[in-house]
Amino acid sequence: MNEIEILRFAADVAETERIEGLPPNILRFVLEYENAPTVTEERNKLAKIFSSSRFMLEYLDEELPQFLVLQFPGVERRLAPQTLFAIADDLASRLELVSCVPDIGVRHFIESPGDLAKEDAGGWLLNMTCWAKENDTLPKDWAIKSVLADQAWQLSKGDDVLVAHPDSGWAEHVELDGVFDLDKAFNVLEGSKDARDPLSEDMENAGHGISTASTLASRAAGSVYGAAPAAKVAPIRCLNSVVLKFDGTAVAKAIMHAVRIEADVISMSLGGAFYFPSIAAALNKAVKKGIIVVAAGGNCVQPIVVYPARDSNTIALAGVDINDRPWKGTSQGKQIDVCAPAENVFVARRGANDDTTTKVDAAQGTSYATAITAGVAALWISHFGRDAIRQEAARRQVTVNELFRAAIRETARPPKNGTLDPKKYGAGIVDAKSLLEVQLNDIPNVSSTLEAVPTEAADATLDDKVNAIFSAAVERGQIDFDWSRYGAESLFLAIDSWRRSDPQKSMILESPAKPSPSPGLKLQMPAILKSVLGEVEESPLIRPPVVGRKSTLNYVKALGARSPFGVESSSAISVEDAVRNIRRNNGREIIDKFKAALDKADSRGGGLEASNQRGIVAERAAGVLRKVVDNDIQSMDIDERVTMEALVRLTDRPSLRVDDGTIDPEDPLFGEWGGSLFGLPDLPAITSAVGRIDLDGQHVGTGFFVGPNKIMTNRHVLEAIADEVSSQAGSRWFFTRGIASIDFSDKADGSKRFQIRSVLAVGSQPIHDRVDFRKLDMAILEVETKPEFPTALGLLTSPEKHSEIFTLGYPARPATSTMFDPNTGSFSAEVSQRLSQIYNLDYGRKYLSPGVISIILGEVTDDPNEWAFAHDATTLAGNSGSCVIQMGAPIAVTGLHFAGTTLTANYAHSPAAIKERPDSILADISLNWV
Repeated sequence: MNEIEILRFAADVAETERIEGLPPNILRFVLEYENAPTVTEERNKLAKIFSSSRFMLEYLDEELPQFLVLQFPGVERRLAPQTLFAIADDLASRLELVSCVPDIGVRHFIESPGDLAKEDAGGWLLNMTCWAKENDTLPKDWAIKSVLADQAWQLSKGDDVLVAHPDSGWAEHVELDGVFDLDKAFNVLEGSKDARDPLSEDMENAGHGISTASTLASRAAGSVYGAAPAAKVAPIRCLNSVVLKFDGTAVAKAIMHAVRIEADVISMSLGGAFYFPSIAAALNKAVKKGIIVVAAGGNCVQPIVVYPARDSNTIALAGVDINDRPWKGTSQGKQIDVCAPAENVFVARRGANDDTTTKVDAAQGTSYATAITAGVAALWISHFGRDAIRQEAARRQVTVNELFRAAIRETARPPKNGTLDPKKYGAGIVDAKSLLEVQLNDIPNVSSTLEAVPTEAADATLDDKVNAIFSAAVERGQIDFDWSRYGAESLFLAIDSWRRSDPQKSMILESPAKPSPSPGLKLQMPAILKSVLGEVEESPLIRPPVVGRKSTLNYVKALGARSPFGVESSSAISVEDAVRNIRRNNGREIIDKFKAALDKADSRGGGLEASNQRGIVAERAAGVLRKVVDNDIQSMDIDERVTMEALVRLTDRPSLRVDDGTIDPEDPLFGEWGGSLFGLPDLPAITSAVGRIDLDGQHVGTGFFVGPNKIMTNRHVLEAIADEVSSQAGSRWFFTRGIASIDFSDKADGSKRFQIRSVLAVGSQPIHDRVDFRKLDMAILEVETKPEFPTALGLLTSPEKHSEIFTLGYPARPATSTMFDPNTGSFSAEVSQRLSQIYNLDYGRKYLSPGVISIILGEVTDDPNEWAFAHDATTLAGNSGSCVIQMGAPIAVTGLHFAGTTLTANYAHSPAAIKERPDSILADISLNWV
């Protein structure tokens, strides 16, 4: 089945009633033609392709007639980006398009610490690598004084200037009285004039529109200082999604509204690591109409300058702090024009479901540098006059935008101390006073700030290559490769690979599943893109949902979890008791066990280098234990970090290799768990029912037999191998990305492979990339019938509250995000490599990992359905979909593992709890309950 069948089904289930606007999260494509098409003719062509007319096809904007918008009312956008691009490639061929770009809900650059909660696995990381420490003691007007706007007010305050503001919309706030021109507002998402921000709890950055507007034009008498206190702001609502994702179609439409209302400035505190031809065309139209466009360079995606800031028709902003030093999270690159304040800038705040209209606090992000600079542009226009500026630009045969770029770069001031690298941070820091003091005819001639980016270079870094692909996509070159048609997809793939290769960037993936190129792109992929895609570390095809760090199991507890009966849950022991256990005999018991395990590993080979690594960790064990009990983990270097990880894994929570259906007593990690596990009855029958789920042979996750022809796994694993089309009229899964299969052999060598045929039951909501206990991360899949079916595992109908358990799955090589060095703030794949040598591990094959249930059903925080519990067995990427087996009688499945990492609270769904729900997806399916 080809991808176009997906659209045929989408047309079958789409709503027949016309929708207004561009609602978020519906299935939509933008079709670009060489010449303006006739809508009726194109509609007829598509109706034949889809065998249906239940779709909408309209011009994106009457002034951009080369773009048509194809959307399917009521059909949710649940397709993976790679499937959307494959469909787009097919449509481009059938309709002979210049380009076809899907709305994929590209993630806005991370906007504030609120986007990823501080305790999230993403939040804690960004706090160290991106966010600066909040400081609400600074003068509230420091940012305005930094750009000398307060001095420029003697010449202009922005009177009679209209600034268009595409964002999340407007809301009441005392600091914004009189700022908004609601007669010129527009809601792109709903096709109405009501651009009010809904301040919904589904928007993790609710109120972003007013916080940025407040630094642009708040009145000087308040607590927040806008750069242009007399300017008017036209709010244009075009963003409405979790973590500020945006669709290119909606933003392009917002820009065209700004053109239509004759705005003087467009302030774009938005952007993403993606390229939209429709936005580029809209920007081109805007600057030709005499509008200045200011755009945010990006946050927490260093050193990439995001789009549209890197478009030649925008003024791109980086961010600095109160001391003129680069803000920790600012994007940087040759596309940046100037800098402005972006750290601890005081703004008006409204949050989700927040009725308070007086809150002011410190914010950070290039969004604020952008809004401040847009305000400075308003001062400039008001001071010299719209007509005079346009006449001067016409005399020079340049746009007003280019004239302003030359002026603001020429008058930018140097930092108070030191220097700013012009190749990263542009010409300097915005200086509104100097800008207004330079007469129009004294502005130097405009010269391009961009340089050609080589696409091939022997010493090019991954960052260099990704930036080169970004530039090529935006410039739409045609030599040797059709960047117009495939630029957006090429950039998406490059950015995805770049993000996956670095945990500092992997928190803002568009999809947890690693994408593949469309058929057309595969045939003519340029060498530079092949090189970038080859950079992704060896890992499973899908990244599991990120687990919050607030439940991290302390290393002290993990190493000191002892009881008279052997190992126990590290959550059941206090830090004080754990320290006492470790200090007993100076940790000699732990060290002796550790060295015995290392000696056993040496006896099993692995090479001289592996033996040397074991010697290093053995020598460092006592010193590392001292640091652990002294709570001095932060000072550990890489060698000590490797030793600490090895100590935990070798003495507390092992991963035991499964061979011939059982575990090897000679395994170096056998330890005291091994004895009880080795004697379990029917262990080969249990392990034989667990298999590795693959897509075209690539490791995705784990699944296990629960009934005839039926396997259980996670919904997020299913999302990596299939696509769902969902609407009120129906839902259907399509296996079009490749051959989805499950292999039950210990080494996943293909000898016991079954093809996955269909979806029998699945949790109703997409999982995306973070744990949300309100969503059921479970799927029951049908596999092909074969005579050699493994015996189905039993599912407990009444699981034990606390018990010893083990997981069975196929761990993959740990991502570098698990190898964070808290001392240096850096990551190293070397840690993973050295650990695998020490353990003699082969990834992607079957392992058994023992542990205990650490948080019982009903006691997991933020689990309103009471269908999840936590366990502390070692899990790695690839374990998604593993079964959690209770060791007590009966030995059966008590859980479906769905999220977790080493030494972090690992979560599992209880099939028994799900079965008892009135809306259970398991109610009508025959499974092996015991």
